[in-house]
Formats: sequence, C-alpha cells, structure tokens
Amino acid sequence: MECLTSVQLRPHVGTRTIGKKLCLINQKSREIWLCGGISPRIWERLQQGQSIPRINDELSAKYRVPVERVAGDVNTFLEQLWQRRIIDLPGREHITDEQRAEMLTEEAHNKNGRLYEEAVAANTLFRVWLDLLIPCNLRCRHCYLDFSEKDIVPFPEVCSYLDQLAEHGCPELVLTGGEIFLRKDLLDIVAYAESKGFLFDLYTNANFIDKKKADQLAKHLISTVQISIYGTTAPIHEAVTKKAGTFEKSITAAKLLIERGIPVRLEYHIQKDNFEDAFKFPEFATAMGASYTFDSKLVPNRNGDTELLQYGVSVQQQAEIYKAGLMKREAKFVCTAAVSKARISAHGDIYPCELINTAVVGNLKQHTLKEIWDSKWRTSLREKILSYKPNRCGGCNHVSDCEPCAAMRGFYLHEQHMEDPVSEACMLTTASLLAQGKELEENSPFRTLSGEPSCVSTILAQTQVPGRRASLPILRGV
Repeated sequence: MECLTSVQLRPHVGTRTIGKKLCLINQKSREIWLCGGISPRIWERLQQGQSIPRINDELSAKYRVPVERVAGDVNTFLEQLWQRRIIDLPGREHITDEQRAEMLTEEAHNKNGRLYEEAVAANTLFRVWLDLLIPCNLRCRHCYLDFSEKDIVPFPEVCSYLDQLAEHGCPELVLTGGEIFLRKDLLDIVAYAESKGFLFDLYTNANFIDKKKADQLAKHLISTVQISIYGTTAPIHEAVTKKAGTFEKSITAAKLLIERGIPVRLEYHIQKDNFEDAFKFPEFATAMGASYTFDSKLVPNRNGDTELLQYGVSVQQQAEIYKAGLMKREAKFVCTAAVSKARISAHGDIYPCELINTAVVGNLKQHTLKEIWDSKWRTSLREKILSYKPNRCGGCNHVSDCEPCAAMRGFYLHEQHMEDPVSEACMLTTASLLAQGKELEENSPFRTLSGEPSCVSTILAQTQVPGRRASLPILRGV
C-alpha cells in the first residue's frame, strides 16, 4: 500500500464492542465485521480524525514496538476496511464497490456464523426483537399477543432502549409489535435506529404501506422489511388474518418496496390448512423479487390461552415440510436465549428470546440493560434454560436428536412443566426422524404422537389441558 497520511471514513457505519473485538456495521451493504488485535485502537483514532502517521507514532509509543511494525498493521487494517467499503483511500476512486467486494476472501461475519459465536462467548446480545406497541389492525388466529393490553412504548423510552442496546454492543435489531405502522412516529424511530448504527429489520403486515410511505422508507437504510403472508391467494391468507382485503394490501406493499430497492422477506407461517399451498410459495415469492422463510412453530398466547395451538400442522405434515426442504433443522443448534438473543415487550419486560414469553429476565422501566444483563438472575435463568429437560426425556431414546430449545420443550408453561409428557419439540423431532425414514424406538414417547392427526391435539390430550388455560405464571428476575 502507498504511504498514506489520511483516509475518508464512509457514513452509515455503526460501531460496537463485542467482547474485546471491534464490531463494524456497514448499514449500506448490510454487512457486519469483527476485528481483533489493535483494530479498536486504530478505529478510535480514525474516528477522531487523526492522521495515519500520528496513529503510527502513538501506537508505537503505547505498545513499545517499532513504528515500522505498527505501520504495517495499520496499513493491513486500512486495506481490509477499504475492501469492506467502510473507508475510501486516495487514488483509488476509479475502483468500484463491486470490484472491492470481489476482493474479499470471506463472508461477512453476520452471514458466516462468526458474529453469532462471538456474541454467545461474550454474553452480548447480537439480535433483539423490540415490540414498539401491542395494538394491531388484525387478529391473526395464531398470534400470541394479548390484545386486551394496549401498551404503546413512548418515543423517549424507545430511544433509551436503543441507546442502551448500542452501548451494550448489540448490532442487530427487529422493530416489531403489534403493527408498527399504527405508530405515527415510526419514521422517527427508524431514523433514530439508523443514526445509532443498527442493522435493523421492520416486521409488519404492511397493510398501511402505500406509495408515499414506501418513498419515505426508501430514504433510510433498512436491512429488510419482513411481511407476514399466509398464502398465495387471498382466501388462504385471509383465513388466517380473518379480515378481507388484507392479502392485496400486503402484496401491493411488498411490490412497492421492492420497486424502491428495499429488501423484502415474506414470512409464511405453515398451518394445517395452508399446508398444501406452502409448497407453491417459493415460486410465488421469487417471482415477486422477494426472499422468503417458513415457520410452523406455535406458542400459547401471553394471556395463557392455548386455543391457537389447534392450528398447528400434524406430525406427518411437518415431516413432509422437512422432506421438501421448506424448513431445515439446525445441525448444531445452540440455544442463545438469555445470552445473545432477547425480546423487549411493550411493557419493558425482557424475554429470554423471541419465543419464550413465560420468563422475564428483567424490566427496562425498573433497571438498566447493563444491570439486568450483569445480574445473577440472568445468569441463573440462562442455566435453567440450558438444563431444562422434562422428566419424560429420561425415558426417550431420541434425546440426541432433539433440539435443546426450552421454548419448544414447554419451558415454564405451568407449575407442573417438568411433568409434561410431550411438547412441540417432541413433534418436531418425530417429524425429523420420520422425514429421514428412521424407525422410532419402542420406549420413545413419540410413538404415541406419530399416529395422531395433530401434534397439538396430542399435546393437549396427554397433558389434559383444556382449550383455555389460566394465565401463565411468569418467572421474573431483577
């Protein structure tokens, strides 16, 4: 590299610290990079506007190493930043961003799993779901939100949460609800999240996105707009949303966003009566220019109601989903609840992850995020989640095939949670084994599942739980 005196830092680059590593968030390219060694010291001085010779001299004196050695390390770091489109170097204006990206020899760390691993090791949140409100214009039949509650997080509190998350080191954020576009100040929240350097998604049903709103959103560096779609036709979709016209509104909004260069991901929740349609969805979404994901997991309503579980797919349907590759089980699943993932409710409660809603790590209206994450309760809850194995698991020969997900195993659903004979995890594991053509062991509790028309009906029947259950007891921490 030529002898440099200064560089130009690009805008829209967020800075975090995860463990002892520098975390740089390129909002424009939607990439996150982790940098070790003396990178944090170099970056800090670059942000201060120091010249390269001065940085070399300061670090040479600080670490008592020859200035030539420091200069070599600094130049290597600058070259890496340039390739990652985080800085610009003089004399290279003729090289395009596309050409620079082709020089990279590794994927961004938010795409190759390294960010996830480093965050877990450092007890740092890498992804947080933030409920901006509870109210919604829809009443989707499988939704776990308790719509008797009407909380809307005041704008100053939202900003405080984002400040604390950034200070903590969290690089990724999902703004969700309730329906986020019911908030008149949503664009202000989007602008604030962008200013704090987050790589952030919006989760919405998109019913309120018109041309004007799409134009406004296009002015911001939104990572992805996630839109809930439950079918390739209006009748199928609206059987879930229970409101006419919602399919056309969501699809129109998706097209408006895609036309403006905003990435759109369609989220399809597979249920027992849209199961056949799900196999058509990849072609449907791809033709539109959207990415897509599938989910089939169901959790009880936060008010304790389990009636929504009746819409779950059967074990056989889940097996077909796995066979077709619509969903895949993680080969090396590592639970990140209460360590590097969390959900903040509109009440300020911090749930251990996006699925567990029956245990609370702490409340941001009462304590700071730092106090909560440093607390003994958070550490204890993390251990409880990792070690949670109901008594039924002791007699199962397929424990090694079961994902250790406390939310799917029935984590703290009620006071007798250790006695539950089956759970959503049992269904998913059974389906996975069936999809692989494996025989179920004689003493496996799955044998009582595989012949039933619905996994959820089996769960309710075997636990003798009525369609509606009393409010779930919530474990609370600091």
